[in-house]
Amino acid sequence: MSPGPDGDGQAWDEPVRQAAGLPREMPTVRKVTARPAVLLVDDHPTNLLTLEGVLEPLQVRSVKVTSGEQALRSLLKEDFAVIILDARMPGMDGFETARLIRQRARHRDTPIILISAFHQDESSIIRGYVEGAVDYLTKPFDPEVLRAKVGLFVELFEKDRQLKEKAVRLREEQAEMLAREHAALLEAAVQRARLHSVFTQAPVAIALLQGPTHVYVYANPLYLQIVRQHDILERPAREAHPEFDGQRVFELLDHVFRSGEPVAGKAIPVELDTNGKRETAFFDFVYQPLLTREGSTEGILVCASEVTGQMRARLKAEELSASLQRQHEALQKSEERFRSLTHAVSQIVWSTDADGRVSTDSPSWRAFTGQAMERYHDGRYGWLECIHPDDRARTVRQWVEALRHQKVFEVEHRVRRHDGKYRHMSARGVPVVMEDGQVREWVGLHIDISEQRRSEESASFLARASALLSTSLDYEATLANVALLVVPTLADWCAVDLLTVGGSLERVAVAHREPEKVVQVHELLRHFDLDWNATRGLPKVLRTGESEWLPSVPESFFDAGARDEHQTRLLHELGLSSYVCVPLLSRGRILGALTLVYAEEARVYDERDVRLAEDLARRAAISVDNARLFREAKEAVQVRDEFLSIASHELKTPLTPLRLKLHSMRRSARSSEGAMDAETLRAHLDVAERQVARLSRLIDSLLDVSRIGAGKLELDWEDVDLAEVVREVVGRFEPQASKAGCAVTVRAPGPVIGRWDRLRLEQVVTNLLSNALKYGAGKPVELSVSTEAGHALLLVCDQGIGIESGNLSRIFERFERAVSERHYGGLGLGLYITRTIVQALGGTIEARSTPGEGSTFIVTLPGVSAEHSLQTPVS
Repeated sequence: MSPGPDGDGQAWDEPVRQAAGLPREMPTVRKVTARPAVLLVDDHPTNLLTLEGVLEPLQVRSVKVTSGEQALRSLLKEDFAVIILDARMPGMDGFETARLIRQRARHRDTPIILISAFHQDESSIIRGYVEGAVDYLTKPFDPEVLRAKVGLFVELFEKDRQLKEKAVRLREEQAEMLAREHAALLEAAVQRARLHSVFTQAPVAIALLQGPTHVYVYANPLYLQIVRQHDILERPAREAHPEFDGQRVFELLDHVFRSGEPVAGKAIPVELDTNGKRETAFFDFVYQPLLTREGSTEGILVCASEVTGQMRARLKAEELSASLQRQHEALQKSEERFRSLTHAVSQIVWSTDADGRVSTDSPSWRAFTGQAMERYHDGRYGWLECIHPDDRARTVRQWVEALRHQKVFEVEHRVRRHDGKYRHMSARGVPVVMEDGQVREWVGLHIDISEQRRSEESASFLARASALLSTSLDYEATLANVALLVVPTLADWCAVDLLTVGGSLERVAVAHREPEKVVQVHELLRHFDLDWNATRGLPKVLRTGESEWLPSVPESFFDAGARDEHQTRLLHELGLSSYVCVPLLSRGRILGALTLVYAEEARVYDERDVRLAEDLARRAAISVDNARLFREAKEAVQVRDEFLSIASHELKTPLTPLRLKLHSMRRSARSSEGAMDAETLRAHLDVAERQVARLSRLIDSLLDVSRIGAGKLELDWEDVDLAEVVREVVGRFEPQASKAGCAVTVRAPGPVIGRWDRLRLEQVVTNLLSNALKYGAGKPVELSVSTEAGHALLLVCDQGIGIESGNLSRIFERFERAVSERHYGGLGLGLYITRTIVQALGGTIEARSTPGEGSTFIVTLPGVSAEHSLQTPVS
């Protein structure tokens, strides 16, 4: 393969060149920059600017491109510490770009981070990693997380570049050294003869060994003397000196020959065979490899001098001080290791002398507490001023006991941080004991366990809250108990507010660390206007379903959040220093809100408190929702039972007279007197027909309810005259009106024509007129038809018993009625079906009533034809 554009011997594959729009050959371009570069690839310039802003604190140089092709061109110009790719780009997306980058050896190890605005799914993550990404992030992402990851890759890139530069320098130095060695070898060849003479007269033992078997080719007289042999020339070393076997002499010679590296030894013991006796001699020696011009080893130069006398004298002295020296070195290494450890670990490391006085500095202690060095070294207990006053006596007592009994010191206490806040710490100190059993010093460690304690307390708190929430389906009482649990653990005072069915706010639970102020918390809500457009406070939380958190409540909050001076005074009396309001959410619905308040400035809510409050609110919301569902289920069962009872009664009502008439007719037909007269038969059939019609209407009502519930209520749209429909229905109801003693009048000045469903419209008029006759028996009933602003108006008025105001909205619900079914009967479906039909036609229906004076039902329908409408507004 020919060298690539960057000269590193790697070329782009042809698909990569084609994808990037590159020519087959490009000149080498290398760009050396002072700062590491990060390649940002996104087809949206605003996203590039956002990423550049996130990475600005890292002080890196950002190269921004808007496509995968531009990214590949940029990689030909320079190397990048990390590449951030948008996974979803038009054309060449992030996955394809990552794959092409990984095909090139030069950038095979460049970190790639994929970012996507889509929801993270397992297949996209797997594909990202398959294509070579080291991470896969989804938007929105935490800028701190991205900055930390990019910072790590930039730091690794910088270290890699430094290592490469260092390697280049080392290679240059090695080359220079090799050059000098070659020059020396050439000079040695020239002076070989002279050196031979010098070796012969040298005051040290010299020998030349040749080849891998180390054959002696030269040995000066002194060498022959110290090895106690004279017939070694032309013989391999192993053959000449069998006594050296097992003494690592031959192994060292083999190593020097193979590696070409010299080996030197000082006072090395060697056992020699002298006149059949083995004795130990000591030598200083050097095994120097003899290299050819090509650098291969052709032999070894051995230089040695015997130091047996000196060594025997020195060994005695060394034996006397060896034990002390070893102890000293071990102690020194231990101290160095300990000092390195104190600077390396993130915990607080400290030490004292045997009596417990601070003897050495502890940078980690002073950095954590902010204590001055002179205060830290002040006597035995200078450090005690950083311990919480409530924990000092216990800490001193346990420290003194540990000193007295020389046992491990263990304590948990609160330590004041440099910002004045106290943190829970676990302290442990151990005595360092010498060989004689005396304590030389104490070393210890402080570990911050605040987060661990806080997590344990949060888990315990939530467990207790869950237990309370699951004890009863009476959520008002349960929430009151939860409020008492919250105070004072998580708040100085708190309130739980629930939204009612009508949209008003009900404060169901309140707690205060001062019980006498609970009344003031309730009074605060009474002076509170629920403004749904408010930009802060409880209304905003109830409107958006998002938590509100003010770590520190400014004074302006009191004036802006209060309605009047009285409410401002209540807020000041209750105290409002830090505040959290979280929604009660269940099944996507906002049920209410939980408000937590710290009254004193010493306590401030942080993000973990907000998460804990949200977790508590979720559990409370689920409990409230479950309790409400249980109540609704019980009410639904009760309504069902009532409906079944009423339905069975209503269905039996027309069947009873029908059965009686049929029985009478059958008895008459079987009697000896013969068939009944036509008039009697007609009367019986009229009764039967009326009961069958009534039964049919009941069944139709039930079928309509079924269709409405299934969403299958069908409409047949046509031009219909509402006035004509009203007159026809009133005409059909003349017998029923007469029987009820009601005079029915119709007020319709002219036709009111619109596009509606005629049969369904008749059903609406029938249901409303039937209701008026039932509940207004014996009194006049009036129906009026008119138009107003392009809408048709139908009013049905009676002067009957009327409806209580609290029942006006309820009567349009399924199976609901405002009176007892025992007195008036009915399934409670007529008005429900009527409202559904009117709404399906695009209209509205409402009821107005005064108990004892009658009721008026007003139906408004759109779609009135302009050429047929008569503008007759009705007051």
